[in-house]
Amino acid sequence: CAYRIALQRSKEVWAVIRAIRHIGGAVYMVTATIPHSRKKVVKSTRKAATKAHNRKYALKSLRQAVTRSHTRVFSGRPWKKIEHDLGIIGWVRALEVTYGWLFGWHPHLHTLLFTRHPLSKAQIDVLLQFLYGRWSDAVVAAGYRPPHSEHGLVISRGESAGDYISKICHQGLGHQGLAAEISQAGSKKGRLASRTVPQIIDDWGDYRRESDRLLLLEWLTGMRGARHLTWSKGFRTQYLPAEQPAQDSDPSTAEFVCQFTGQQTDFLIQ
Repeated sequence: CAYRIALQRSKEVWAVIRAIRHIGGAVYMVTATIPHSRKKVVKSTRKAATKAHNRKYALKSLRQAVTRSHTRVFSGRPWKKIEHDLGIIGWVRALEVTYGWLFGWHPHLHTLLFTRHPLSKAQIDVLLQFLYGRWSDAVVAAGYRPPHSEHGLVISRGESAGDYISKICHQGLGHQGLAAEISQAGSKKGRLASRTVPQIIDDWGDYRRESDRLLLLEWLTGMRGARHLTWSKGFRTQYLPAEQPAQDSDPSTAEFVCQFTGQQTDFLIQ
């Protein structure tokens, strides 16, 4: 079900990309990360009674810091001015979460910016300077050190968004590049020495490590209420039909595959 929803979101993002390019516009991807370390988080949570609680707090606090920092960057008079000056007409943001053995949870954001016309190099430089400055201020205000000046916030140009996007395309997300990157952040493979939540689930099924079980419980609580995909106000409705509530297909037209008893269902859950 989650994969089906991700595919639908990918189609929607891709439809908007095509619509914007049809009118002569362009799309750019902004990847923003927040500096963190497990040592720093442990130190800042002295009231935590156990390491499990400590990790739970780390995921929730990092996730909230990332999304709130994004809101501070993409709102207010300064943002409205840069929108007007550069012809930015909207954005869509995806939240991705991975877990690394060295630094723990790593929530980060991929944001597609849509413009009325392609930006010049000088305009991209202006945008990068503006976004990094706002992002750095927001991250520091959230209690973390300033993000790296080169890697803390990166702007990739168009569908050829560098080697990273190419790797994603070759990892089974299809040919849609940025659209797939931003909509399937919950399902794609993590980098070396880091894992996505589906990978943690797979590892738990294969090895039954208690540490993986605790990570999954932590993820369930730490990500409660988080939105995977967020559109700027009013932008989605300009190019796509009204979003329909998620629902199953008509049972009368569904194809019967198999049926589980209650006992079998309990066994699968365990």
